[in-house]
Amino acid sequence: MIRAVPAGLFVALTLAAACGGGGSADDTGDGGGGAIDAGAPDAEPAPPDALAIPVLRNPVALPDAELAAQAAALLGEGGDKNCDRCHALTRTRLRSWESQSTAVVDTCLADPTPTTPAEALAIIDCLRDEPGVATSAWHPSTLGIYSTAAALDWFRYVFYLAFDAEWEAQLDVFLGQVAMPRSDTGQLSQPEFDIVAEWFARGLPQLDAVVAGDPPVTECTTTVSPDMQSHVTAMATQGWRAANEEAGILMFGCAGASDPRQCLTAFPAAGAETWSEGWGGEVAGATMRVLREYAYRSNYWTRSSADGRFVAFGGAAVSDQTFRATVVDLQTQTDIPAEAQYDPGFFPDNSGFALQGNGASFCAQSLLTSGPEQITFDEPECMTTGAVGLYQHLGAARGGDYWTVDGQFTNDNGGRSTSQPTRSDPSAQFSSTASIDLTPLIHTGTTYDNQPKITKSLPYEGDVVMSPSAALLVSRVRASSTQTVLILRKVVATPSGGTYDIEVPEIARYCLRGGKPGISYDDRWMVIHHYVEGGDWASLGYASGDDPGFQALYGAGSANVFLVDLLTGQTRRITTMSPGQYALYPHFRSDGWIYFTVRDRNRDREYIVASDAALALE
Repeated sequence: MIRAVPAGLFVALTLAAACGGGGSADDTGDGGGGAIDAGAPDAEPAPPDALAIPVLRNPVALPDAELAAQAAALLGEGGDKNCDRCHALTRTRLRSWESQSTAVVDTCLADPTPTTPAEALAIIDCLRDEPGVATSAWHPSTLGIYSTAAALDWFRYVFYLAFDAEWEAQLDVFLGQVAMPRSDTGQLSQPEFDIVAEWFARGLPQLDAVVAGDPPVTECTTTVSPDMQSHVTAMATQGWRAANEEAGILMFGCAGASDPRQCLTAFPAAGAETWSEGWGGEVAGATMRVLREYAYRSNYWTRSSADGRFVAFGGAAVSDQTFRATVVDLQTQTDIPAEAQYDPGFFPDNSGFALQGNGASFCAQSLLTSGPEQITFDEPECMTTGAVGLYQHLGAARGGDYWTVDGQFTNDNGGRSTSQPTRSDPSAQFSSTASIDLTPLIHTGTTYDNQPKITKSLPYEGDVVMSPSAALLVSRVRASSTQTVLILRKVVATPSGGTYDIEVPEIARYCLRGGKPGISYDDRWMVIHHYVEGGDWASLGYASGDDPGFQALYGAGSANVFLVDLLTGQTRRITTMSPGQYALYPHFRSDGWIYFTVRDRNRDREYIVASDAALALE
């Protein structure tokens, strides 16, 4: 016999169905969507052993123009920030979400009235990144706009039906991975979701009327103001590289070394193995060291501690639905599972780190040095907050507060697939309403307390990264649907009544393509990765785009790391990866070594690699 819905859950489902938005389940609205609408449950409570199936969505009978205005406002366009906190609500992005939503309705959500555990499990499995793998994760892009319904009663019912006693634990994992929006503005209610889902089901009518077209940045000239020179001069003695050296922080792999370039000599040099031959780039005399090889796949970007000992990323060393991030201790060559998903960061004084999961979790770095078997973020060294959005980056004012920055961003998780190579940089769909949140944090001696955030408008700018000093911000700038400009801004924070007045004037502009910039601990250099694109043949030394060597590289996919001189804008490629090899997510440790990830799809291996290219140029 089919299991009964628990009494508490049944009451919630009945109430939700009774106040479903915009009409009853018999309304057809204005076309589309009828195939995914479940019948509403009976008005009278069902017997304990009966089945009460909530609706996935209720049709809405609003006219197109009114529907579009309400749906766009619920998503953040012209209303309170919601999805717009992280994602630019451009026409292109919304159409992308429409395609994702249509696909998931046609496949995973084709049966909105499952009545057996097998049928419910089939839906849940279909939504996974790897259907058929019970420990595989879920991803918001698979659900499209239905990720905003993940916390509503239909999904609660499906998980209850599928997992019996384990349903709440499984649902918590699902919500932590896909529920949107990930912000302190709250999830959509059922009536709100009905309006949004109806708009997408109709094919986004009136989209151009409610979402303005954004004028692109069409020109770029590299400019560096005199203010940048004075800033770099000051940071040579006042930045975190100098501060950590004065504090005697021992850099990983540097015991007995009198010069940073003498560090990490215990690790093999890249090029010593066949698979790493030719990795060297355009910096004469530079050395690369392979610090770690692993057979599992990381997820999204990588960051490391100031001393270079700890490296963190999304992705699990073991198949586990809860511990979906990893901190690698290079000193012990061990993996520490973390109950998070992605977006690692480390404070520049070696005091703490952060990861994102069900909120942003910040912990004292003493937790890592204590040798934990795992990290749950329930430890006394940790705190979790919803006040810091996804894609946060960390910095600290020397002698002052710790800081995070977050804003609109574009996902960048390239090079993970052999069947679908990554052949272009992440898009730059940042809108005219783009802004950033700067959040100060106070270290309590044990953990961190977040203070009220300060919001600054930065139209058409996103993927904003903070320098270790918290004195610079670098952003990727929209140019049509692509990105060809990086803007560097100075952070001028003036204490005012328990908060800060903040100005972010532009002090430099660099004409570059790429993703995930990282700034050195003396604010002197910037590193960035760039996927090999169709027009890159000349810069890589090929005679034409039809050259067989370039076609092999472009066909299989590849990416390289570049080093940028922030004072001159001069850019040097510091890797030369082979087809199917991606050098990604570069960043600095305190003494000037550059760490990055290599995803090698030819061997199905990944590597943590270090380069002394910036030190060689010094």
